[in-house]
Amino acid sequence: MINKGFTIIEVLVSLVILALIAVISSNILQSSLDTKEISSIQLNNIKELNLSSSILRRDIRQIVNIPSRDFYGNQSNGSFIANQNSKTIQFTSTIKSLSNDVSPIKRVMYIFKDNNLVRRQYFSSNPYDQNEYIETIAIKNITELDFFFMYKNAWRNQWPLDDPNTKSKIPVLIKMEFTINGKNYTWLIEPNISYEF
Repeated sequence: MINKGFTIIEVLVSLVILALIAVISSNILQSSLDTKEISSIQLNNIKELNLSSSILRRDIRQIVNIPSRDFYGNQSNGSFIANQNSKTIQFTSTIKSLSNDVSPIKRVMYIFKDNNLVRRQYFSSNPYDQNEYIETIAIKNITELDFFFMYKNAWRNQWPLDDPNTKSKIPVLIKMEFTINGKNYTWLIEPNISYEF
């Protein structure tokens, strides 16, 4: 009489094979989930950068080249002011308001602070209260940031220059170089404003 069935060795071999298949499948699944998570984070970062780029470009392309005043009512050094040491740019731009009773011309500043590029929008073109503004973070986690300005076919690191002609002009081209997580970015923005105030 012959007993039909599996030997203990056959059962053990089957269990080992099933265990290997389960380990390989779980590793592939975990790898897929990790890849999806990394891709999702990178896409979100790209979306945030694209939005920041759009807002910055809009602000600069809608610059109004008019004389401006400081917070004490004194005439400012120029209509577009950029200081490489403090890593700020300041200008007046046209920003639509919800109400037609409010002037659309507002002062805008981009400031590098706490490793973030911060956008500060005041409620008028010549505000007297330097504490009344709306502030948002334009770009997060920046390790390095530099602004450059094209004048007479050369990049300059401040605006206006010692040349008195630049006080009433907007730079022909603005370059912003920054680093996030070891990746270098360069944005070029053309204000497309040729007139002087």
